[in-house]
Amino acid sequence: MNNLKNILNNFSHKKITVIGDVMLDKTIIGDVSRVSPEAPAPVIKVKEEFYTPGGAANVAANISSLGGNVSLFGFVGRDSNAEILSGILSDMNIKYFLDENFRTTLKERIMLRRNYQHSRIDYEETSQKKFSQATKDVMKREISNSDMILLSDYAKGVVTSDLMSFLKSTGKKIIIDPKPKNTALYSDYFLITPNEEEALEMSKKEEVYSAGRYLRQVLNSNILITRGEKGMSLFSDKEIEIPTTAKEVYDVTGAGDTVIAALSLSLASGASFEEAIIIANHAAGIAVERAGTYQVKLSELEKSIYGEERKLKTLEELSSIVEDLKRKQKRVVWTNGCFDILTSGHTKYLAKAKEQGDYLIVGLNSDSSVKSIKGHSRPINSENTRAEILSSLSCVDYVIIYSEPHPTNYLSSLKPDVYAKGGDYALDTINQEERKIVEAYRGKIVIISTGENISTSKIIERIKNSKNDK
Repeated sequence: MNNLKNILNNFSHKKITVIGDVMLDKTIIGDVSRVSPEAPAPVIKVKEEFYTPGGAANVAANISSLGGNVSLFGFVGRDSNAEILSGILSDMNIKYFLDENFRTTLKERIMLRRNYQHSRIDYEETSQKKFSQATKDVMKREISNSDMILLSDYAKGVVTSDLMSFLKSTGKKIIIDPKPKNTALYSDYFLITPNEEEALEMSKKEEVYSAGRYLRQVLNSNILITRGEKGMSLFSDKEIEIPTTAKEVYDVTGAGDTVIAALSLSLASGASFEEAIIIANHAAGIAVERAGTYQVKLSELEKSIYGEERKLKTLEELSSIVEDLKRKQKRVVWTNGCFDILTSGHTKYLAKAKEQGDYLIVGLNSDSSVKSIKGHSRPINSENTRAEILSSLSCVDYVIIYSEPHPTNYLSSLKPDVYAKGGDYALDTINQEERKIVEAYRGKIVIISTGENISTSKIIERIKNSKNDK
């Protein structure tokens, strides 16, 4: 385990050059409520749309989010999609060098609100592409400063015999995420990573182990076959099986990109094949539990490997989590308070709050915030103690500590579907700024009564009075 930690710590010191089929992914999420009067086809009312990097661009994005340095080479067009992709790559601090000779590849997915992909529309040009000499000169410079080359082949025309000869001449280790169409070009490389279906097609075999051994021999390369829920199988000097770490396979889109990104950084950082596969498997396990293409963060990978997942989150972490939950059509509930001395009334209230949705976030007033609200004698328990106690409750999914008197910034940022308040409140007595924020994004405010007095202040007052009676 210590060696894995050293490997992860080295990610920030490694540089990977990614070359391949660069794409832009567009996701449209909508509802179907009627059939078109023009044809027997559903009418989709768009609720949300967003763009993410795809193909080799997603590989580069994963390397960047894992803390590595990356240079990206590919092809786009002189069009609006190229401008959108360039903006995304810049925001992710990715160095990119894109020849503008061909149409930008766009994959447009239409998703229904019930997590169902209705259709996909592809805009692409798959003819053979050749980098300009100017781009090749830059590529040579970037490769000379890189620890490894990663070739992401989506069979859109980037991978040619000319490019492969050029890359081989650099003397760098090269990892290839292949497509069966170009199998003849893959001989004598460091590592090739087909998925199970691709391996069977590339080898013309009917069974994965026969396919892996055949490709290892014929291509004279190390072969790693990714097998979804079955994990991964390595065919090298020895054969290694690594089971998957995913708790729930929600969406496999882009998971292969995550695997090769983590593999390249791990191997560049001195990992053995087995260590690199373990790390990549953890990264893939995180990716498939998220909706759509997802860039795994180094902090998430560390928590997955070391088993240090905690319910206490920062606003940045929660924003990412809530965005993913909403894409999965999960209902998010927010409630907040001091929760200084937790009583049965509190636990019943929190359980009822959780019943309002799928995930419950508890906003916890910090020690300084409690003092400003309750006075200098409070809180009785520190914010860390209170957060730990709340985290132990099964009905609480996430906890966030905030220092402001009111959670307005957090409501504005997270936009929970439900804002739960205790039974001693009413719509007219809650903070009206909070009410305006929730109603503005069409959230729901729910007043929950447990029939019990859950005030910590009153409990403390009763304790004081009992002492005075004595």
